[in-house]
Amino acid sequence: MLETVVMGSVGKGSWRGVARAGFVTMMVLAPMAVAAPARAAVPPRYVITDLGALGVAETSVAKAISNAGVVVGSSTLAGVSRAVRWSGGSIVNLGTLPGGGGSTANAVNDAGQIAGTADRLTTRYGSPVRWNAAGVIQDLGGPADDRLGAGNGIDPAGRVAGGQRPAGSEGGPLAILYDQAGAPAELGDPPDSLGAANAVNAAGQVVGDPAFVWRGGHLTKLPGLPGGSAEWYQPTATAINISGQIAGSASASSSIDHRAVIWRGGAVADVGTIDGIAFSEATGINAAGQVVGTADPKCRPCPAPRAWFWQPGGVITALDTLIPAGSGWTLREANGINDRGQIVGSGLHGGALHAFLLTPVFSATVNFQPASSVVPAGYTADTGAVYGPRAGGLTYGWNVDNSANGREREAANAPDQRYDTFNHLQGPGGATSWELAVPNGAYLVHLVAGDPGSGDGVYKIDVEGAQVVSGTPSAAARFVEGVARVLVSDGRLTITNAAGAVDNKIAYLDVLSSL
Repeated sequence: MLETVVMGSVGKGSWRGVARAGFVTMMVLAPMAVAAPARAAVPPRYVITDLGALGVAETSVAKAISNAGVVVGSSTLAGVSRAVRWSGGSIVNLGTLPGGGGSTANAVNDAGQIAGTADRLTTRYGSPVRWNAAGVIQDLGGPADDRLGAGNGIDPAGRVAGGQRPAGSEGGPLAILYDQAGAPAELGDPPDSLGAANAVNAAGQVVGDPAFVWRGGHLTKLPGLPGGSAEWYQPTATAINISGQIAGSASASSSIDHRAVIWRGGAVADVGTIDGIAFSEATGINAAGQVVGTADPKCRPCPAPRAWFWQPGGVITALDTLIPAGSGWTLREANGINDRGQIVGSGLHGGALHAFLLTPVFSATVNFQPASSVVPAGYTADTGAVYGPRAGGLTYGWNVDNSANGREREAANAPDQRYDTFNHLQGPGGATSWELAVPNGAYLVHLVAGDPGSGDGVYKIDVEGAQVVSGTPSAAARFVEGVARVLVSDGRLTITNAAGAVDNKIAYLDVLSSL
């Protein structure tokens, strides 16, 4: 069963840390107008893990999570913030610059490189930094001591999005993209036309303040909400996914209130807020378009901040309502979400402010590829075998052996490994359907079809009997992708060719438990 259809094409706050060729997107979901927060009781959707801190009496905050499951953020140590990495059940103190004071980690890529901020000994000003996978820190701030700044985002190649203020200036950081060697490139023209950059995706798109998206020297300003007041609050672009969808916030009226928003294909939509709280910001978005953020009253005394979740076709929902009852957690902020649907942030647990990790009760992320290809971080490989048990406790596969039709292109125009490999749904041998064993229930399915080496064919793919992907690739847009909420009642999620398909090619698949 599939719900409502809408079609469209798609081409962190200022110190925190759209034009794009190559993708055509079909969103199969409810209209973007968002209803009031959900209140009905639902079964737990996530398992929650306390990530801990650097000491028994210390606090911690998780800022980001990679598809590999590595979490980064900060923990206090003797009252001073220290950048940390959580991986494999342990916490590692990443330290700071030699002789410096505090530090924080704001973003991590699947190679284990981390972007953040660390104090310099000479001035105690924060400087943008990058840690390599071994935890060695690199100062990206240049020779001037007074250029306060931050590293807010990092792409798969290790380029860091962030910013610094000009030397001798008391202003805020300006948008900068630091390359693999650490060389800075200012994105604004003039430089002070843009605030700090907040995130960068694998396609080289950078977003930041006031809401903009930049790629390869081309800058696009993003619109605010109708009736919003830029005088009080400039729109902010905080996060961007692989498809170019952007999350952030914008003024919702002529007052200083602002709301979480998303931009798709350049159009803005109000995500809403929780409990009527006037201030809400979206802080993370994954490939399937799931969004997380925080509703914060920004005043004291006031209701406490609340972490929230939203997905295409759904309503904004407090994360507290999606974890097991009696967990002892009060979730205050949600800061990041990966393509596997895992969410990180911070909340109160046993009276302490600690970082948390939420893991969906069920998710499956599958890459279609030859057996010899590298498996993308966080994914399980489908190499064309007939339906049966696979790694990670999953069961999936084809109606007949399809291993001969897996391909890898090693193409420069593939944003990452998921887009460089695929298998044929209509190739020689009769493989025409693929299935995944799932518990009966609702799932958000994100499906990508395409071939970086060819713009031929007509991609039309059904999930559970209804069309999710529909589009014609071209030299400029090699991939067609769709997102749908589907209901499974027979224990198997089924993917087949839709009527009118020509040379269907499936690249990767995200299946996430849904409200």
